[in-house]
Amino acid sequence: MRGMIRLPLPERFRAYILLAVCGCFAACDTILPPPTLTPTIEISGPTIEASATLDLRQPTNVSFDAVVETSNPTVAALAPDSVVPPVVVGTPPANSLGAPVIVTAQDGTLLNGTFYQQADGIRRPGVLMIGPDINAWGDLPVRIFNANFTVLVMPLRQENAQADFTVMLQALTSGDADPARLAVIGAAEGADATLIGCSSDQLCDTAILLSPSTNPIIEQAMGAFSPRPILLVASQDDAVSSPAVQVLQGLNRGEVLVQPFASAGRGTEILANRPDLIDLMVAWLQRQIGG
Repeated sequence: MRGMIRLPLPERFRAYILLAVCGCFAACDTILPPPTLTPTIEISGPTIEASATLDLRQPTNVSFDAVVETSNPTVAALAPDSVVPPVVVGTPPANSLGAPVIVTAQDGTLLNGTFYQQADGIRRPGVLMIGPDINAWGDLPVRIFNANFTVLVMPLRQENAQADFTVMLQALTSGDADPARLAVIGAAEGADATLIGCSSDQLCDTAILLSPSTNPIIEQAMGAFSPRPILLVASQDDAVSSPAVQVLQGLNRGEVLVQPFASAGRGTEILANRPDLIDLMVAWLQRQIGG
């Protein structure tokens, strides 16, 4: 036929093979749907390497040189670089298992919390709980305490979150908790502070985050926390936390348990709306650090 170039037989076979290979590559170029949250244990992919320009390290030992000059007699009586244990203040409410305590921050501020501890002197696994309101946790602190843990519930000061985190975790270990078995639970803003604090403190063996958010610092913190086990909880209708959980779970190469809820609120609200979460959290703590 006029205008057509006939290839020799071997040349035509090579042309057909080339066309078939190109067609296979085109068929493979399919976009997969994004991953969905699942209430099962998953092993995440490789972690992101830490940026060379961002340093998340926190001092292991807190210096109290600037604090001993305060009017707090408990702090003033301690030598420099000492760890301040939770100091019981007042009388515990009737029928309450928790005692009101104060923990002295690095800047001398007295932080009010609640301490749950058996009086037998046995060092049990310790759990630090951080959130905007120490009274918003419902039955969770008592349930964890009854499962054979020592529990310290503390408030969050966003402007001093990381310095306070270090002091509170060390206060828990000095309050007869076993420093070799420690967990931290954070809610809402406390979830972010928990991940950043635990990322640079090897005392944290595991963490539970209720409604975390995400940004480059938090994502890097998850990479630094990896491969330690973590439980991530969020409502699927939470426009901040639900996408954050999907991102964060892929940055930990260890054991990650994701528990989504259809519509349960944010932070400690989830505990009130889904009390069955408490059973999961207690079981997680017993599995990871013993009770």
